[in-house]
Amino acid sequence: MALDRKIAYIDLSTGKTEIKPIPLEVRKKFIGGRGLDAYLLYNNAPEGCDPLSPENPLIVSGGFLTATCASATARTHFMAKSPLTGLLGSANMGGFFAPELAWAGFHHLVITGKAEKPIYLWIHNGQIEIRDAAKLWGRTTTDTQWAIRDELGDQEVKSAVIGQAGENLVRYANVMTGIKNAGGRTGMGCVMGSKNLKAIATRGTMDIKIAHPLEALEFNKKFIEQITTAKVNKTQGTLGTPFIWGATNSWGGIRTRNFQFNQMENADEIEPEAIDDIATKTIGPHHMTGCFGCQVHCRAQYKIP
Repeated sequence: MALDRKIAYIDLSTGKTEIKPIPLEVRKKFIGGRGLDAYLLYNNAPEGCDPLSPENPLIVSGGFLTATCASATARTHFMAKSPLTGLLGSANMGGFFAPELAWAGFHHLVITGKAEKPIYLWIHNGQIEIRDAAKLWGRTTTDTQWAIRDELGDQEVKSAVIGQAGENLVRYANVMTGIKNAGGRTGMGCVMGSKNLKAIATRGTMDIKIAHPLEALEFNKKFIEQITTAKVNKTQGTLGTPFIWGATNSWGGIRTRNFQFNQMENADEIEPEAIDDIATKTIGPHHMTGCFGCQVHCRAQYKIP
């Protein structure tokens, strides 16, 4: 069991922050990540609150094992009442943000209220600062991340940010970290924009305590062996997640023509093998990369001349 999990409650209207431990009985019931997010949303969202109101809490988290030795546990989760549906909103993305947040001292953030002007949160080694984001407002997600790193003087800072869609309250706006990690469902970027929250930046060097570290390492060693020897990993680690395109289309899982149909005609023309062949001929060969602590390496990266 990973120890010392903490929740930061941040009220952007007042600027006040409260840090609380996650009770053991709650961890046993909801574990962490999405499960604990749902618990926190249920207990912190007023009944009937508008998704774009200051009262709608935005929950940001990593999983129960994030930032430990456990493989493939780097996902970042966002949860709030969705401005797109009015129901529970849930978005998830890969990358390096959640581990960095954990090393900064927190596994869950509960963000409420609305800042008077654009701001971003700077979370580092147990400290939380609310910083002015006027110069960041209107910038793209990639530009924003580089600008934050330059301002803080640390190129290892990881940020979850919104772009112009979130700022202008487009109800399906997403949250980005890195160049291509997107929390793209249910409008969590819109919720950030409604709070004048441009970004959450984090950097940490704190230790993550594990109750039984040797046992955890031994278990993870076996898990890594299973991942690296699995047949599906050899394909996914070459073509990335699009390798399931053909199978998904065959069983009716590809939505086309604005969700009028669930299969795409001539889908074989954009099979991952075909796309990879075109990209290799026009751009050059690629290499595969992955999220923090993941051996799958499902991301194709091309160097554009």
